[in-house]
Amino acid sequence: MTTAPRPEHDKSEARYRERWKWDRVTWGCHAVDCYPGGCPWRVYSRDGKIVREEQAGIVPTIEAGIPDLNPMGCQKGASWSQQHYNEERVLHPLKRVGERGEGKWEEISWDQAHREIADAILDAVEDQGGESLYHIGTPGEGGMQQIMWNAFSAQLGFQVTDLQAEINDFSPGIYTTFGKFDPAPGMDDFFKTELILIWHANPVYTNITWYHYVQEARYNGSDVVTIAPDFSPSAIHADVHVPIAIGTDTAFANAMSQVILSEGLEDLDFIRSQTDLPLLVRMDNQRLLRASDLDGGEEDQFYWLDTRSGEVVPAPKATLDPGDVVSALEGSARVRLASGAEVEVRPVMTLLREMLDRDYTPERIEKLCGIHPDTTRMLARRVAAKRTRFLMGWNSGKYYHGDLMERSMSLLLGLTGNWGKHGTGLRSWAVGLNDGMFSVMMKAGSGPGSVQGTTELRDRIAASLQEQDP
Repeated sequence: MTTAPRPEHDKSEARYRERWKWDRVTWGCHAVDCYPGGCPWRVYSRDGKIVREEQAGIVPTIEAGIPDLNPMGCQKGASWSQQHYNEERVLHPLKRVGERGEGKWEEISWDQAHREIADAILDAVEDQGGESLYHIGTPGEGGMQQIMWNAFSAQLGFQVTDLQAEINDFSPGIYTTFGKFDPAPGMDDFFKTELILIWHANPVYTNITWYHYVQEARYNGSDVVTIAPDFSPSAIHADVHVPIAIGTDTAFANAMSQVILSEGLEDLDFIRSQTDLPLLVRMDNQRLLRASDLDGGEEDQFYWLDTRSGEVVPAPKATLDPGDVVSALEGSARVRLASGAEVEVRPVMTLLREMLDRDYTPERIEKLCGIHPDTTRMLARRVAAKRTRFLMGWNSGKYYHGDLMERSMSLLLGLTGNWGKHGTGLRSWAVGLNDGMFSVMMKAGSGPGSVQGTTELRDRIAASLQEQDP
């Protein structure tokens, strides 16, 4: 039996097929207002216009048994090319002709725009000096545009504001604790994590490109906890949501640390070899005991108390290996200073424990944080028992004393030994000069092979800065 043709159906099919025609396919990425911004996209164009973008899915497998990064790219990137044809997009220089805020503009030529801006800059330099001009850092500049702007501004003596001071997409607590922007492995390491704490972040919405690792970790047996005042998109997909009161994260982290210490859940070997908690503090001025205090020696030579000999001995400077010393984490001793005075010294760990027991018990912080003590203890015990990793964003650094929020989170990981091993650590998303889109601008040629020269340059810069650091 034959079916009669359906003209309307044929027309709709033809229209649909017409949508999926293109003249050429090129490569693209979205490096402005996006981190990492280097997602590989296939860009389809017809008659000189982009008709669609598609995630390329060409990132190779890094480690067998671990999900690969594909597909790099998100729906924000997929729709980014629409900005090319947005009716509100400014395509030509416009000059205000009405009163400020009135919204009246007229189109002028590029030559006129360049001339008027240049004249205004020169007038300011001549009348008041280059320091009267400001270049305000913004993330929207991106990559090479920002590099060129900085070079131009520097030559004319502009005052250039720090991008991180303007928007603070930065993690000050992490940086001051570890001396690094983002001391963590790649996102694929989440697959090896047993407990993921999403804290001051909403990766379902903001890190779509690699959020799949969080869900893949769940398939691999990991628990996911979102700590946030709102029931965010990330909270919807978590195993546990902790609705913390805004700005009380330091107290909550410290309360979990108090539980860990009071219940004996800490990793003593890690604490002794990898943290400063065994170092001795002078009780007269609350400063770390230094060689300069005892015999006029070095300012960066610290001490701890050897439980075997009962003596105050120098902590090693060149290695984290304590050797035969088993440093005390409790108790006190007395030392004679170079001045002849005698003072009491105690381990940092002792003072930390006293502070936590006094100010940060789960019951004490309940009213402040809005979190039941049972929840605090449950989560603290999980952190101590599992390979734990925190996923942080840039939100904490925007708080007054946000650095202390991040440092309290770092303490929680330090007490439990959740550092330096697969599936552990603290993940933010801060970029430096040689990271992300900035490294692309420094490559000598195309292809992944040229990345090596960029990383070698980065390492030489870092080495020279360390040599200059007193």
